[in-house]
Amino acid sequence: MGCSPGAGWVKSKAAQLGVSPSKALGQNFMTDPRFLDHIASLAPAPQKGRILEVGPGLGSLTLPLLAKGFEVEAVELDSRLASALPQTVRELLPQSFPRFSCLQKDALELEESDLVWEGPFSLVSNLPYSVSVPIILHLLSSFPNLSSFLVLVQKEVGERLCAKEGSKTYGVPTLKLAWYGEAKIAGKVPRSVFWPVPHVDSVLVEFKREERPEDLKETTFSLIDKAFSTRRKTLKNSLSPIPQSVFERAGIDPSRRPETLSVRDFEGIAALLS
Repeated sequence: MGCSPGAGWVKSKAAQLGVSPSKALGQNFMTDPRFLDHIASLAPAPQKGRILEVGPGLGSLTLPLLAKGFEVEAVELDSRLASALPQTVRELLPQSFPRFSCLQKDALELEESDLVWEGPFSLVSNLPYSVSVPIILHLLSSFPNLSSFLVLVQKEVGERLCAKEGSKTYGVPTLKLAWYGEAKIAGKVPRSVFWPVPHVDSVLVEFKREERPEDLKETTFSLIDKAFSTRRKTLKNSLSPIPQSVFERAGIDPSRRPETLSVRDFEGIAALLS
């Protein structure tokens, strides 16, 4: 086996550990060496090459990331997998072991104290699909030094995260991610690269963080949540009791619907209310 495991190795390793992919944990292990190498080649290279990987599973993506020279901290919820992964790295890539660590924890509960990195780092992960958006937004909120990410998500989720104003998929996740920076779909992911084969299509989403005025985030997010709680209503109805004069000063027609506004539009209203 090279640095990127194939299907035979993945299934053999799972059998050795007595592990079956858990639907409840959203486990679909990656098994295509060429595609794994492709992801590793696209991985952002932050300062000192620091990568956070959420849900590493058996290490299919961990190994090629380490082979590329990255420093990898993996966060795994499944205690069996979290316990086994360090030994896998030690056996297959002993020279990379000093650049690897694994934390057994729910990514939604990660705190700044869990990562000792002071400088920028990137997220590169095959995320559990059912909680991919909450994980992304939690990490961006909790770690200001998370500078970029490259993640595998369900196709519909990726389209929602990268949607354009006015589209049917444009909504709260789109706007909240756009607050932090710019996201784009970086490629399609064949179903055949997973074990078990999922019933949904997948995409890679690439993101780069931008500097934002943190003092306006809470108000902006509150406006977004309120506006989209009644998506079909116009702003003057969904964002009442904000006076019309505020919309006028922001240069926004209050008869518009929330899906026509950019995150900067919501930010402009927030600035006038602060």
